[in-house]
Amino acid sequence: MRLLSLGRALPDRRVDNHSVFNAPAVFDYDAIAIDPEGVFTRIRELLDASADHTTHADTQVLNGGAGEGIAASEVLRRRHDEFVRALERGALVVVFMHSQAMITGVAGFPGIDRYFFLPAPPGLAWDAELIRWGEGTEVAVSDPAHPFTRYVDAVRDDVLYRAWFDERVRGFADAAHVFARSAGGAPVGVEFPVLGGSVVFLPAPRTHGGDAGRAQATAIVAAVEEHLGRSGGDRPPWADREPVPGLDEREAEAERARELVRRAEEQRDGAEAEADPLRRVRDVLWTEGTHALLPAVRRCLELLGFAVREIDDAPVLQADGARIELEVEGSEATVGMAAHYRLRTRLDARIESEGSAPRGLIVVNGERMQAPDRREEPYAESLRVAAEATSYALLPAPELFNAARAALAGADDAALAAVRARIAETDGLVDLSDLLGEGTS
Repeated sequence: MRLLSLGRALPDRRVDNHSVFNAPAVFDYDAIAIDPEGVFTRIRELLDASADHTTHADTQVLNGGAGEGIAASEVLRRRHDEFVRALERGALVVVFMHSQAMITGVAGFPGIDRYFFLPAPPGLAWDAELIRWGEGTEVAVSDPAHPFTRYVDAVRDDVLYRAWFDERVRGFADAAHVFARSAGGAPVGVEFPVLGGSVVFLPAPRTHGGDAGRAQATAIVAAVEEHLGRSGGDRPPWADREPVPGLDEREAEAERARELVRRAEEQRDGAEAEADPLRRVRDVLWTEGTHALLPAVRRCLELLGFAVREIDDAPVLQADGARIELEVEGSEATVGMAAHYRLRTRLDARIESEGSAPRGLIVVNGERMQAPDRREEPYAESLRVAAEATSYALLPAPELFNAARAALAGADDAALAAVRARIAETDGLVDLSDLLGEGTS
Protein backbone atom coordinates (compact mmCIF):
# COMPACT_ATOMS: atom_id res chain seq x y z
CA MET A 1 0.00 0.00 0.00
CA ARG A 2 1.20 3.54 -0.88
CA LEU A 3 0.12 6.65 1.02
CA LEU A 4 0.04 10.04 -0.73
CA SER A 5 0.96 12.99 1.50
CA LEU A 6 0.28 16.58 0.41
CA GLY A 7 1.60 19.63 2.24
CA ARG A 8 3.52 17.76 4.96
CA ALA A 9 6.53 15.52 4.41
CA LEU A 10 6.10 12.15 6.11
CA PRO A 11 9.49 10.40 5.91
CA ASP A 12 8.62 6.75 5.29
CA ARG A 13 9.39 4.42 2.40
CA ARG A 14 5.65 3.75 1.94
CA VAL A 15 4.73 7.44 1.55
CA ASP A 16 4.80 9.50 -1.65
CA ASN A 17 5.36 13.13 -0.58
CA HIS A 18 4.22 15.88 -2.96
CA SER A 19 2.87 19.41 -3.08
CA VAL A 20 -0.69 20.21 -4.07
CA PHE A 21 0.66 21.16 -7.50
CA ASN A 22 3.09 18.38 -8.39
CA ALA A 23 1.24 15.36 -6.98
CA PRO A 24 -0.09 12.60 -9.25
CA ALA A 25 -3.84 12.04 -9.41
CA VAL A 26 -5.24 11.79 -5.88
CA PHE A 27 -7.81 9.16 -6.82
CA ASP A 28 -5.05 6.66 -7.68
CA TYR A 29 -4.42 6.21 -3.94
CA ASP A 30 -6.48 4.39 -1.33
CA ALA A 31 -5.12 6.67 1.41
CA ILE A 32 -4.19 10.35 1.31
CA ALA A 33 -2.79 12.58 4.07
CA ILE A 34 -3.00 16.35 3.67
CA ASP A 35 -1.92 19.36 5.71
CA PRO A 36 -4.07 22.36 4.65
CA GLU A 37 -1.48 24.80 6.02
CA GLY A 38 1.21 23.22 3.83
CA VAL A 39 -1.14 23.52 0.85
CA PHE A 40 -1.71 27.21 1.61
CA THR A 41 2.06 27.76 1.87
CA ARG A 42 2.60 26.44 -1.67
CA ILE A 43 -0.26 28.63 -3.00
CA ARG A 44 1.23 31.72 -1.30
CA GLU A 45 4.61 30.95 -2.87
CA LEU A 46 2.95 30.93 -6.28
CA LEU A 47 1.12 34.20 -5.63
CA ASP A 48 4.18 36.12 -4.38
CA ALA A 49 6.48 34.45 -6.95
CA SER A 50 8.86 33.27 -4.22
CA ALA A 51 9.02 29.77 -5.75
CA ASP A 52 8.23 28.09 -9.05
CA HIS A 53 5.80 25.19 -9.17
CA THR A 54 5.13 22.52 -11.78
CA THR A 55 2.65 19.68 -12.18
CA HIS A 56 3.53 15.98 -12.00
CA ALA A 57 4.20 16.14 -15.75
CA ASP A 58 6.55 19.17 -15.27
CA THR A 59 4.07 21.68 -16.72
CA GLN A 60 4.63 25.16 -15.30
CA VAL A 61 1.86 26.34 -12.95
CA LEU A 62 0.85 29.96 -13.55
CA ASN A 63 -1.45 32.37 -11.75
CA GLY A 64 -3.53 33.27 -14.79
CA GLY A 65 -2.13 35.38 -17.59
CA ALA A 66 -0.53 34.27 -20.82
CA GLY A 67 2.29 31.82 -21.16
CA GLU A 68 3.06 28.17 -21.66
CA GLY A 69 1.69 26.44 -18.64
CA ILE A 70 -1.46 25.62 -16.72
CA ALA A 71 -3.52 27.96 -14.56
CA ALA A 72 -3.31 27.39 -10.80
CA SER A 73 -7.09 27.68 -10.58
CA GLU A 74 -7.47 24.70 -12.92
CA VAL A 75 -5.05 22.57 -10.91
CA LEU A 76 -6.81 23.39 -7.64
CA ARG A 77 -10.28 22.69 -9.04
CA ARG A 78 -9.00 19.36 -10.36
CA ARG A 79 -7.72 18.49 -6.90
CA HIS A 80 -11.21 18.95 -5.48
CA ASP A 81 -12.65 16.68 -8.17
CA GLU A 82 -9.92 14.08 -7.49
CA PHE A 83 -10.71 14.01 -3.76
CA VAL A 84 -14.40 13.52 -4.56
CA ARG A 85 -13.59 10.60 -6.86
CA ALA A 86 -11.18 9.08 -4.33
CA LEU A 87 -13.78 9.20 -1.53
CA GLU A 88 -16.42 7.76 -3.83
CA ARG A 89 -14.03 4.81 -4.35
CA GLY A 90 -13.81 4.30 -0.57
CA ALA A 91 -10.51 6.12 0.08
CA LEU A 92 -9.31 7.24 3.50
CA VAL A 93 -8.35 10.94 3.75
CA VAL A 94 -6.30 12.04 6.77
CA VAL A 95 -6.32 15.78 7.50
CA PHE A 96 -4.02 17.70 9.88
CA MET A 97 -6.63 20.07 11.25
CA HIS A 98 -6.24 23.86 11.11
CA SER A 99 -8.78 26.62 11.60
CA GLN A 100 -10.50 28.12 8.59
CA ALA A 101 -8.75 30.82 6.56
CA MET A 102 -9.05 32.34 3.10
CA ILE A 103 -6.64 33.12 0.28
CA THR A 104 -7.50 35.67 -2.38
CA GLY A 105 -5.55 36.44 -5.48
CA VAL A 106 -5.75 33.16 -7.38
CA ALA A 107 -6.99 34.19 -10.81
CA GLY A 108 -10.19 32.40 -11.72
CA PHE A 109 -10.68 30.95 -8.21
CA PRO A 110 -11.37 33.82 -5.81
CA GLY A 111 -11.78 33.26 -2.10
CA ILE A 112 -10.18 29.81 -1.63
CA ASP A 113 -10.67 28.49 1.89
CA ARG A 114 -8.46 25.94 3.67
CA TYR A 115 -10.79 23.04 2.90
CA PHE A 116 -11.63 23.85 -0.73
CA PHE A 117 -10.47 20.35 -1.76
CA LEU A 118 -12.59 18.34 0.68
CA PRO A 119 -16.28 17.38 0.34
CA ALA A 120 -18.26 17.29 3.60
CA PRO A 121 -20.94 14.93 4.95
CA PRO A 122 -24.55 15.87 4.15
CA GLY A 123 -25.75 18.75 6.32
CA LEU A 124 -22.25 19.86 7.37
CA ALA A 125 -19.70 22.29 6.00
CA TRP A 126 -16.03 22.71 6.93
CA ASP A 127 -16.65 26.32 7.94
CA ALA A 128 -15.64 28.52 10.86
CA GLU A 129 -18.80 27.59 12.75
CA LEU A 130 -17.81 23.91 12.84
CA ILE A 131 -14.01 24.17 12.87
CA ARG A 132 -13.08 26.66 15.58
CA TRP A 133 -9.71 28.29 16.17
CA GLY A 134 -7.93 27.18 19.30
CA GLU A 135 -4.43 26.02 20.23
CA GLY A 136 -3.14 23.64 22.87
CA THR A 137 -0.61 20.95 23.69
CA GLU A 138 -2.62 18.39 25.68
CA VAL A 139 -4.62 15.70 23.88
CA ALA A 140 -6.12 12.51 25.33
CA VAL A 141 -7.56 9.42 23.66
CA SER A 142 -11.32 9.08 24.09
CA ASP A 143 -11.78 5.86 22.07
CA PRO A 144 -8.84 3.47 22.59
CA ALA A 145 -10.16 1.09 19.91
CA HIS A 146 -9.84 3.60 17.04
CA PRO A 147 -6.87 2.89 14.70
CA PHE A 148 -5.57 6.47 14.92
CA THR A 149 -5.13 6.40 18.69
CA ARG A 150 -1.62 5.11 17.93
CA TYR A 151 -0.93 8.45 16.19
CA VAL A 152 -2.19 10.37 19.24
CA ASP A 153 0.06 8.24 21.40
CA ALA A 154 3.06 8.83 19.10
CA VAL A 155 2.73 12.67 19.08
CA ARG A 156 1.55 13.05 22.67
CA ASP A 157 4.67 15.03 23.67
CA ASP A 158 4.88 16.95 20.38
CA VAL A 159 1.28 17.93 19.70
CA LEU A 160 0.22 21.53 19.03
CA TYR A 161 -3.38 21.40 17.89
CA ARG A 162 -4.57 24.50 16.01
CA ALA A 163 -8.33 23.93 15.86
CA TRP A 164 -11.21 21.95 17.36
CA PHE A 165 -14.71 20.92 16.38
CA ASP A 166 -17.79 22.52 17.91
CA GLU A 167 -19.92 19.47 18.65
CA ARG A 168 -22.96 21.68 19.26
CA VAL A 169 -23.27 22.32 15.52
CA ARG A 170 -26.34 20.59 14.09
CA GLY A 171 -25.44 17.35 12.33
CA PHE A 172 -22.06 16.86 14.03
CA ALA A 173 -23.22 14.25 16.53
CA ASP A 174 -24.88 12.14 13.82
CA ALA A 175 -21.84 12.10 11.53
CA ALA A 176 -18.79 12.32 13.79
CA HIS A 177 -16.81 9.63 15.59
CA VAL A 178 -14.62 11.37 18.19
CA PHE A 179 -11.52 9.44 19.25
CA ALA A 180 -9.36 12.21 20.78
CA ARG A 181 -10.15 15.30 22.83
CA SER A 182 -8.22 18.23 24.25
CA ALA A 183 -7.61 18.54 27.98
CA GLY A 184 -10.80 20.61 28.14
CA GLY A 185 -12.86 18.02 26.27
CA ALA A 186 -12.97 19.64 22.81
CA PRO A 187 -12.97 17.16 19.89
CA VAL A 188 -9.59 17.30 18.11
CA GLY A 189 -9.44 13.79 16.63
CA VAL A 190 -12.58 12.99 14.65
CA GLU A 191 -13.62 10.63 11.83
CA PHE A 192 -16.46 11.35 9.39
CA PRO A 193 -17.98 9.11 6.70
CA VAL A 194 -17.92 11.07 3.43
CA LEU A 195 -19.37 9.70 0.18
CA GLY A 196 -18.08 6.11 0.12
CA GLY A 197 -14.95 6.73 2.17
CA SER A 198 -13.75 8.26 5.41
CA VAL A 199 -12.16 11.54 6.47
CA VAL A 200 -10.07 11.54 9.65
CA PHE A 201 -9.05 14.84 11.25
CA LEU A 202 -5.93 14.75 13.44
CA PRO A 203 -4.44 17.27 15.87
CA ALA A 204 -1.40 18.73 14.13
CA PRO A 205 2.07 18.03 15.56
CA ARG A 206 4.47 20.82 16.42
CA THR A 207 7.53 19.38 14.64
CA HIS A 208 8.23 18.79 10.95
CA GLY A 209 10.75 16.19 9.79
CA GLY A 210 13.58 14.55 11.73
CA ASP A 211 12.97 11.80 14.25
CA ALA A 212 9.61 13.32 15.17
CA GLY A 213 8.53 13.28 11.51
CA ARG A 214 9.53 9.64 11.18
CA ALA A 215 7.54 8.77 14.31
CA GLN A 216 4.52 10.62 12.89
CA ALA A 217 4.86 8.83 9.55
CA THR A 218 5.24 5.38 11.12
CA ALA A 219 2.18 5.88 13.32
CA ILE A 220 0.04 7.24 10.47
CA VAL A 221 0.99 4.47 8.02
CA ALA A 222 0.28 1.80 10.66
CA ALA A 223 -3.08 3.44 11.51
CA VAL A 224 -4.01 3.68 7.83
CA GLU A 225 -3.17 -0.01 7.27
CA GLU A 226 -5.23 -0.97 10.32
CA HIS A 227 -8.14 1.24 9.20
CA LEU A 228 -8.12 -0.24 5.69
CA GLY A 229 -7.53 -3.80 6.90
CA ARG A 230 -4.12 -4.14 5.24
CA SER A 231 -1.16 -6.14 6.55
CA GLY A 232 2.06 -4.53 7.81
CA GLY A 233 4.12 -4.72 4.61
CA ASP A 234 6.57 -7.32 3.29
CA ARG A 235 8.24 -9.82 5.57
CA PRO A 236 11.86 -8.73 6.32
CA PRO A 237 14.68 -11.04 5.08
CA TRP A 238 15.84 -11.96 8.59
CA ALA A 239 12.44 -13.50 9.39
CA ASP A 240 13.15 -16.33 6.95
CA ARG A 241 16.31 -17.19 8.88
CA GLU A 242 14.48 -17.86 12.14
CA PRO A 243 14.21 -21.65 12.52
CA VAL A 244 10.85 -23.22 13.30
CA PRO A 245 10.86 -26.94 14.09
CA GLY A 246 9.32 -28.90 11.23
CA LEU A 247 8.82 -25.98 8.82
CA ASP A 248 11.76 -26.65 6.47
CA GLU A 249 10.75 -30.28 6.06
CA ARG A 250 7.12 -29.38 5.35
CA GLU A 251 8.10 -26.71 2.83
CA ALA A 252 10.42 -29.16 1.07
CA GLU A 253 7.64 -31.69 0.95
CA ALA A 254 5.31 -29.03 -0.43
CA GLU A 255 7.84 -28.16 -3.15
CA ARG A 256 8.21 -31.79 -4.20
CA ALA A 257 4.44 -32.07 -4.39
CA ARG A 258 4.24 -28.96 -6.61
CA GLU A 259 6.69 -30.56 -9.05
CA LEU A 260 4.42 -33.59 -9.26
CA VAL A 261 1.21 -31.59 -9.10
CA ARG A 262 -0.75 -33.67 -11.61
CA ARG A 263 -0.10 -36.90 -9.74
CA ALA A 264 0.25 -35.58 -6.19
CA GLU A 265 -2.28 -32.73 -5.84
CA GLU A 266 -3.71 -34.09 -2.62
CA GLN A 267 -0.23 -34.65 -1.12
CA ARG A 268 0.85 -31.11 -1.94
CA ASP A 269 -2.23 -29.53 -0.43
CA GLY A 270 -1.80 -31.53 2.75
CA ALA A 271 1.79 -30.35 3.18
CA GLU A 272 0.77 -26.74 2.64
CA ALA A 273 -1.96 -27.13 5.23
CA GLU A 274 0.61 -28.34 7.78
CA ALA A 275 3.16 -25.66 6.92
CA ASP A 276 0.83 -22.68 7.13
CA PRO A 277 0.28 -22.76 10.92
CA LEU A 278 4.04 -23.07 11.38
CA ARG A 279 4.70 -20.02 9.20
CA ARG A 280 2.21 -18.14 11.31
CA VAL A 281 4.35 -18.86 14.38
CA ARG A 282 7.20 -16.91 12.81
CA ASP A 283 4.87 -14.07 11.79
CA VAL A 284 4.56 -13.13 15.46
CA LEU A 285 8.06 -11.59 15.20
CA TRP A 286 7.44 -9.02 12.45
CA THR A 287 3.73 -8.26 11.96
CA GLU A 288 1.34 -5.80 13.60
CA GLY A 289 -2.40 -5.18 13.86
CA THR A 290 -5.48 -7.34 14.29
CA HIS A 291 -5.27 -8.67 10.71
CA ALA A 292 -1.72 -10.04 10.95
CA LEU A 293 -0.20 -9.98 14.45
CA LEU A 294 -3.30 -11.21 16.30
CA PRO A 295 -3.63 -14.47 14.28
CA ALA A 296 0.09 -15.18 14.83
CA VAL A 297 -0.24 -14.52 18.58
CA ARG A 298 -3.29 -16.78 18.75
CA ARG A 299 -1.41 -19.65 17.08
CA CYS A 300 1.55 -19.32 19.46
CA LEU A 301 -0.70 -19.22 22.53
CA GLU A 302 -2.63 -22.25 21.32
CA LEU A 303 0.65 -24.17 21.07
CA LEU A 304 1.23 -23.36 24.75
CA GLY A 305 -2.13 -24.88 25.67
CA PHE A 306 -4.31 -21.77 25.82
CA ALA A 307 -7.73 -21.73 24.19
CA VAL A 308 -8.30 -18.41 22.40
CA ARG A 309 -11.93 -17.36 22.07
CA GLU A 310 -13.86 -14.32 20.84
CA ILE A 311 -16.09 -12.93 23.60
CA ASP A 312 -18.00 -9.72 22.80
CA ASP A 313 -15.82 -9.36 19.66
CA ALA A 314 -12.61 -9.30 21.72
CA PRO A 315 -9.94 -12.03 22.08
CA VAL A 316 -9.85 -13.87 25.42
CA LEU A 317 -7.51 -16.63 26.68
CA GLN A 318 -8.81 -19.57 28.70
CA ALA A 319 -6.70 -22.24 30.40
CA ASP A 320 -6.33 -23.88 33.80
CA GLY A 321 -9.49 -22.16 35.06
CA ALA A 322 -8.27 -18.66 34.18
CA ARG A 323 -9.78 -16.11 31.80
CA ILE A 324 -7.35 -13.50 30.46
CA GLU A 325 -8.27 -10.48 28.32
CA LEU A 326 -5.86 -10.30 25.35
CA GLU A 327 -4.57 -7.26 23.44
CA VAL A 328 -1.77 -7.10 20.85
CA GLU A 329 0.21 -4.13 19.58
CA GLY A 330 3.01 -3.96 17.01
CA SER A 331 4.98 -1.08 15.54
CA GLU A 332 8.12 -0.34 13.55
CA ALA A 333 8.96 2.02 16.41
CA THR A 334 8.60 1.71 20.18
CA VAL A 335 5.15 0.50 21.24
CA GLY A 336 3.42 3.13 23.36
CA MET A 337 0.35 3.19 25.57
CA ALA A 338 -2.47 2.57 23.04
CA ALA A 339 -2.89 -1.12 23.93
CA HIS A 340 -2.89 -0.25 27.63
CA TYR A 341 -5.85 2.07 27.16
CA ARG A 342 -7.78 -0.58 25.22
CA LEU A 343 -7.07 -3.27 27.80
CA ARG A 344 -7.84 -0.99 30.73
CA THR A 345 -11.25 -0.20 29.24
CA ARG A 346 -12.02 -3.93 28.95
CA LEU A 347 -10.78 -4.72 32.47
CA ASP A 348 -12.82 -1.87 33.96
CA ALA A 349 -15.92 -3.12 32.15
CA ARG A 350 -15.45 -6.62 33.63
CA ILE A 351 -14.92 -5.21 37.12
CA GLU A 352 -18.15 -3.23 36.79
CA SER A 353 -20.17 -6.17 35.45
CA GLU A 354 -18.68 -9.04 37.50
CA GLY A 355 -17.26 -7.40 40.61
CA SER A 356 -14.05 -9.47 40.30
CA ALA A 357 -10.42 -8.68 39.55
CA PRO A 358 -9.85 -9.78 35.92
CA ARG A 359 -6.50 -10.65 34.38
CA GLY A 360 -5.06 -9.19 31.20
CA LEU A 361 -2.22 -9.79 28.73
CA ILE A 362 -0.65 -7.47 26.16
CA VAL A 363 1.67 -9.02 23.56
CA VAL A 364 3.98 -6.29 22.23
CA ASN A 365 5.99 -6.41 19.00
CA GLY A 366 7.85 -3.11 18.94
CA GLU A 367 10.69 -2.35 16.48
CA ARG A 368 9.20 -5.24 14.51
CA MET A 369 11.33 -4.78 11.39
CA GLN A 370 14.51 -5.34 13.41
CA ALA A 371 15.76 -8.81 14.29
CA PRO A 372 14.87 -9.64 17.92
CA ASP A 373 18.47 -9.38 19.17
CA ARG A 374 18.81 -5.89 17.63
CA ARG A 375 15.78 -4.32 19.27
CA GLU A 376 16.75 -1.57 21.69
CA GLU A 377 13.44 -0.20 23.03
CA PRO A 378 10.55 -2.31 21.73
CA TYR A 379 8.09 -0.96 24.31
CA ALA A 380 7.85 2.24 26.32
CA GLU A 381 8.96 2.13 29.94
CA SER A 382 5.63 3.71 30.82
CA LEU A 383 3.86 0.65 29.40
CA ARG A 384 5.88 -1.69 31.63
CA VAL A 385 5.12 0.46 34.67
CA ALA A 386 1.43 0.55 33.75
CA ALA A 387 1.35 -3.25 33.47
CA GLU A 388 2.77 -3.60 36.97
CA ALA A 389 0.47 -0.95 38.42
CA THR A 390 -2.67 -2.26 36.72
CA SER A 391 -1.83 -5.93 37.41
CA TYR A 392 -1.64 -7.39 33.93
CA ALA A 393 1.09 -9.22 32.01
CA LEU A 394 3.28 -7.64 29.33
CA LEU A 395 4.75 -10.28 26.99
CA PRO A 396 7.27 -9.35 24.25
CA ALA A 397 6.62 -11.14 20.95
CA PRO A 398 10.13 -12.72 20.80
CA GLU A 399 9.52 -14.27 24.24
CA LEU A 400 6.22 -15.72 23.01
CA PHE A 401 7.93 -16.99 19.85
CA ASN A 402 10.60 -18.79 21.88
CA ALA A 403 7.93 -20.44 24.03
CA ALA A 404 5.92 -21.57 20.96
CA ARG A 405 9.09 -22.89 19.37
CA ALA A 406 9.83 -24.89 22.52
CA ALA A 407 6.33 -26.35 22.38
CA LEU A 408 6.87 -27.41 18.76
CA ALA A 409 10.21 -28.93 19.71
CA GLY A 410 8.51 -31.22 22.24
CA ALA A 411 8.39 -29.39 25.60
CA ASP A 412 6.60 -31.59 28.13
CA ASP A 413 3.22 -30.86 29.71
CA ALA A 414 4.74 -29.70 33.00
CA ALA A 415 6.93 -27.12 31.26
CA LEU A 416 4.01 -25.78 29.24
CA ALA A 417 1.82 -25.59 32.35
CA ALA A 418 4.54 -23.56 34.07
CA VAL A 419 4.69 -21.20 31.08
CA ARG A 420 0.91 -20.71 31.15
CA ALA A 421 0.98 -20.05 34.88
CA ARG A 422 3.76 -17.46 34.51
CA ILE A 423 1.78 -15.62 31.83
CA ALA A 424 -1.45 -15.78 33.83
CA GLU A 425 0.02 -14.65 37.14
CA THR A 426 2.69 -12.07 36.26
CA ASP A 427 2.07 -8.38 36.95
CA GLY A 428 4.33 -6.55 34.51
CA LEU A 429 7.02 -7.88 32.17
CA VAL A 430 6.93 -11.65 31.57
CA ASP A 431 10.29 -13.47 31.52
CA LEU A 432 10.10 -17.15 30.47
CA SER A 433 13.82 -17.82 29.98
CA ASP A 434 14.22 -19.87 33.17
CA LEU A 435 11.30 -22.09 32.15
CA LEU A 436 12.31 -22.67 28.54
CA GLY A 437 15.88 -23.78 29.19
CA GLU A 438 18.60 -23.79 26.56
CA GLY A 439 18.15 -24.14 22.85
CA THR A 440 15.08 -21.93 22.50
CA SER A 441 16.74 -18.77 21.26
